[in-house]
Amino acid sequence: MKSFLRMDGVCFALFLPVLVLFFGCQGESSLNPSAKAPAVPFDSSRAWNHLLKQVEFGPRPSGSEPLDRTRDWIVQELTSYGLEVKREAFVAQTPGGPITMENLYADLKGPAGPGGTPGPMIVLGSHFDTKNLPFRFVGANDAASSTAVLIELARVLCLAPEPAVTYRFLFFDGEEAVRLDWVDPDNRYGSKHHVEQLKQTRGAIQRIKAMINLDMVGDKDLALENDASSTQQLMRIFLSTAKSIGDEKLFSKQLYPVEDDHEPFIQQGIPAVDLIDLHYGPLANEYWHTAQDTVEHCSQESLDRVGKLVLAALPRVLKQYVK
Repeated sequence: MKSFLRMDGVCFALFLPVLVLFFGCQGESSLNPSAKAPAVPFDSSRAWNHLLKQVEFGPRPSGSEPLDRTRDWIVQELTSYGLEVKREAFVAQTPGGPITMENLYADLKGPAGPGGTPGPMIVLGSHFDTKNLPFRFVGANDAASSTAVLIELARVLCLAPEPAVTYRFLFFDGEEAVRLDWVDPDNRYGSKHHVEQLKQTRGAIQRIKAMINLDMVGDKDLALENDASSTQQLMRIFLSTAKSIGDEKLFSKQLYPVEDDHEPFIQQGIPAVDLIDLHYGPLANEYWHTAQDTVEHCSQESLDRVGKLVLAALPRVLKQYVK
């Protein structure tokens, strides 16, 4: 992912502070009972173990054997929840030459649409590759943390009765740029490919009512960005949800643009939000893409806060976007 500030040759973001009001979205009261949050709790200990497991695989850049093992492990986890996992292999043309990549996704099916057509869908995504760097980079936060939360969200939603919509749990390969710097189009290979595949199926884009992207959510000192690149109506749902569950400090009050895997969906007219903390370190973002992105700088509590936020926000997302 990329923000819009450079410091010591690494991308950071620097925007003038813009205070954002934390207010509720219109029409969020009296939710449809079928859209209530799942009764099964988010288990942060399971999510934390998922983070540790990925770190055990070591560096996991696209095209590597450790990423293959990580992918197989994700498939095994999702399959154990009763999901059918689909592999979406493709060859990415990168500045370093062609690299074989492979997204994963699994659908928890909800009600069909009119006449038995595919019903509405909400996509929850995370990339699972790590950046290929000339030192040991295990990516505990980027992106083991978000992948861990997404796997646990899949388990929780699979155990909840009768989903109101179809949920797609989507794991992107190739989010990281091959070059040291993030320069388009050398980034987001997996999300771009998945959206292109959706465009090949009639009605697939229109079926997706919202996309929720997770990335770098494990920071001990967690403060998610108020992302200016996200769909602002959807962003406000998450801001107001954080306040309603007593976690108002979960988000920064600065309006802060981020380029990430949500943007290919936005470009197709799909409302999308990026849940990400790009201030990873005591001063700015100094742990990002360094050997300091380790378990010691992440916390189980942060995973818990993000998992609970998403589950609490989903009914509001459905209320707003699924008519």
